[in-house]
Amino acid sequence: MELARTPVELKSGDWVLKVVPWVGGRMLSMMHLPSGTQWLHSRVEVDGYEEYSGVEYRSAGCTEEYIVTGRNLEQSGEEESLSLEGDVGGGLVVQRKISIPKENPQLVQIDSGIVARSVGAGSGGFSRLVCLRVHPVFTLLHPTEVFVAFTSINGSKQEIQPEAGEQWFEGDLRPNGEWMLVDKCLGLSLVNRFNLDEVNKCMVYWGTGQVNMELWSEERPVSKDTPLTISHNYQVVPTS
Repeated sequence: MELARTPVELKSGDWVLKVVPWVGGRMLSMMHLPSGTQWLHSRVEVDGYEEYSGVEYRSAGCTEEYIVTGRNLEQSGEEESLSLEGDVGGGLVVQRKISIPKENPQLVQIDSGIVARSVGAGSGGFSRLVCLRVHPVFTLLHPTEVFVAFTSINGSKQEIQPEAGEQWFEGDLRPNGEWMLVDKCLGLSLVNRFNLDEVNKCMVYWGTGQVNMELWSEERPVSKDTPLTISHNYQVVPTS
């Protein structure tokens, strides 16, 4: 029987984060200290903040064991951060760095990528078709008092209310670099900012007491020189 392993904790500024490298490198907990609110809906094996290397739900990257490749601690005067890497087969790895920036400790910064380590001969140096799919599952403390809000690239203002099924936003219907989960009862919003050049489409999926706000890269092969990357961050702000 394997001894219970302890999640890696990052604590700095506004946040305490818990990460389990041995199950998909997933983040289990995003506790916002000033408001005392937990934003992630998770169990060790499923949900929380996950990333996949394909368009399919729970594709490679979701449950593989990740290794810790770097760890910095605020106590030693550095930015609190954790770097992870998971082998997703075919010479590819998913790399993820989770940090609480020293200069802006209100943020949780996540920099992720699918990187080609060793792609087989005969492929011209390119991998199988991959997609970096960022799959966070947020908890809804007040399921009837929440919505997802953003201004799309085309300037239209969107409020996505809880309803069944997936809702996709592509092209100029994508959020213009940020979208937020608004809880009217708490008076707080979780803002997710991202780089439009890296995010090909966004997806909202409402579950029971939870919501996914997913970022998808384009889908393509990668080579050593052409990884797929998504850098994004989260911040809790008062609802305006």
